[in-house]
Amino acid sequence: MAAESVEVPNLRRIVPDLVRRVPEGRVTTYRAIAQALGDAMASRAVGQIVAEAQHDPSVPTHRVIRSDGRLGNDDEAAVRQLCDEGLSVRDGRLVGFPDHSVEGFETDRPLQKLQARQDELAARVDRTSRVGRVETLAGVDLSYRGAWSGVGAYVRMDAHGACVLAARTVEQQTDFPYIPTYLAFRELPILLALLNAVKDADQMADVVLVDGTGLLHHRHAGIASHLGVLTDVPTVGVTKRLLYGDVDTDGMTTHEVRWVTDPERPEDRLGAAVKTTPRANPIYVSIGHRVDLDTAVDLVLKLSSRKLPEPIRRADHLSREATRWPAADSKAQRSRDL
Repeated sequence: MAAESVEVPNLRRIVPDLVRRVPEGRVTTYRAIAQALGDAMASRAVGQIVAEAQHDPSVPTHRVIRSDGRLGNDDEAAVRQLCDEGLSVRDGRLVGFPDHSVEGFETDRPLQKLQARQDELAARVDRTSRVGRVETLAGVDLSYRGAWSGVGAYVRMDAHGACVLAARTVEQQTDFPYIPTYLAFRELPILLALLNAVKDADQMADVVLVDGTGLLHHRHAGIASHLGVLTDVPTVGVTKRLLYGDVDTDGMTTHEVRWVTDPERPEDRLGAAVKTTPRANPIYVSIGHRVDLDTAVDLVLKLSSRKLPEPIRRADHLSREATRWPAADSKAQRSRDL
């Protein structure tokens, strides 16, 4: 069965279109555009896209400034353009701001739609174990060639993490920037293409370990849960840092496990801090889909002779290595079976 698709808004098109709405002699802010997208958390991503659009004469990027009235950079051309439009800049700050500011753009709030999608997917996560005997496991990870081309890697291994049985990469363009708590929508299209290629080659493992969080997410819908629900594959999330949840990791000893609880519902175990090696900081394990937490922790401990489980460590290495290969056609997806 093919994986469900995921619709991701093209923010690299939407943001410049919003900037074009700012009339001559007026300005807006990175935050105002982010709020128009549906979440002020996207302000930094807006800044990235605006900076890239500076070479497009149809996009008046000089009219986008910071929320305190300061210009986004010290570009003399931007200062000159604002002054030519009747505005004044003194010491890098717009005089009379925010009287000249435009806010309240009319949009369909694409990020709010993604929040609703996260809530819907979170409700579909199966927290019970439905994997039976685990004979093969895989790790998936993703690295970038530049800002907008992602290389997803899949490494399938035996149950002990001793032997590589299959490896595959997929490279694909993305138009969604990194925004905290929305990582899934940047990387999912690439990882879905990767797992579809894996399924077509009959190389799917019994459980897939994802370099990313599952239930340990503000909406309980990290990329491991997204990937598991959309592909109906058992998944486990593994991260180096804690994105969400409460746990005390002080004084942990090797192979010790401490449960991560929901700040809003302390009785709800969302994941676990796991100390895999004596010198490494704990890693964080969470349910992705169709694997219960105890099973997820057991699998990670079994496969972690180093800090990270071996399938994820191998996938990370492969994805990084693949970014050094010749680039794929920017309009196409490239899949490579190793």
